[in-house]
Amino acid sequence: MRGKVSRQSGIELLRIIAVTLITAHHLVVHSGYALFDEPISVRRLFFQMCIMPLGKIGITLFLLISLWFLVDREQTVAKSCRRIWLLERELLFWGFAGLVVQYIDNPKSVDVDAWLNAIFPVARNEWWYATSYAILLLLLPFLLMGLRKIERLNHKKLCIVLLGLWGVLNLVPGAYLDIYVNVTGFIYVTVLFTYYKWYMTPISNKCAVLLTVIGGLIIFGWNLMLSLIWQFCNADPNQILTYINPVQKEWSLPILAVSFGVFILFTRVRFSSRVVNRCAQSAFAVYLITEQHYFRDEILWKYINLGSFYHSRYAIAISLMVVVSIVVAAILVDFVRQFIFWCTIDRHKGRFFEWSWGRARKIVDNLMTSHVEHKRLNKE
Repeated sequence: MRGKVSRQSGIELLRIIAVTLITAHHLVVHSGYALFDEPISVRRLFFQMCIMPLGKIGITLFLLISLWFLVDREQTVAKSCRRIWLLERELLFWGFAGLVVQYIDNPKSVDVDAWLNAIFPVARNEWWYATSYAILLLLLPFLLMGLRKIERLNHKKLCIVLLGLWGVLNLVPGAYLDIYVNVTGFIYVTVLFTYYKWYMTPISNKCAVLLTVIGGLIIFGWNLMLSLIWQFCNADPNQILTYINPVQKEWSLPILAVSFGVFILFTRVRFSSRVVNRCAQSAFAVYLITEQHYFRDEILWKYINLGSFYHSRYAIAISLMVVVSIVVAAILVDFVRQFIFWCTIDRHKGRFFEWSWGRARKIVDNLMTSHVEHKRLNKE
């Protein structure tokens, strides 16, 4: 998916940080632990911040990194399909790896759905981020062309409309507005990000820090305030997320503020590290491995459970070690996948796609030419 170009290690490091935040989020979310039944404490607030904010910041950072390299380059349907083709190979690998483990661990659970998930990971939404990203890639040539055509003023008006709809109105408790873990949020961020990159003066480091701090304080302050209110009023803990989530769910204004501020700061971190660059190539694989449904539900988070160490005095330290260990282990496992690809399908990376695409274009061109010729003859 990436050419052999000099990598900016600051951005590559941010990939690793982003997937680490996502893994911390999954540690809490998939544990099934009744966190809000616990009394308010530093420990609970730490894990409470993992429930949504850290994961959503990580997802947004992943998307911003991709857009950074895409929106200023010419995008075509062929280029988008090639990227999806290369992405699909990795999805198929981890989908079938999960299927093999599932068959070894519990053969009776391997049903038609399990096979369909492994064979059609994008269409079946096996990984929601991968599906949304693939759809965005298909739409991107037309989306960028349209945004260029409407020019700066209308682009600004579109940003204002979307910020009102999916920014301000989305702060209403219980609001949904068709923007969740799907491609809608990706398009929303793309519209905002392209306006910044194409037309605005780059913000200063001071402004980026301010965005990060203000967004972080809003998220943390809102979590703390509502947690205290809920405990004081002895309210139903199952209802608290409805009122906390507006400031910390996917694509919320505070989440975008923190993510954008952090992203801008890391784009200005200049250093070169082969180790960082090498590990960053497996960052997305960490997400795929830890979110493959069988690895996630039956292997990983079933045995690494928050409830087993939450009441330890070292709970926060243990969780940090667990998250880092999972990320490192997944990166090492993906090195094996990369070696297999290097020995096999990556020896002529993308050549089969280019051959197939060329053949398909020839067939379509011939059909179009025949149709035009047929119409001309009929007129004569």
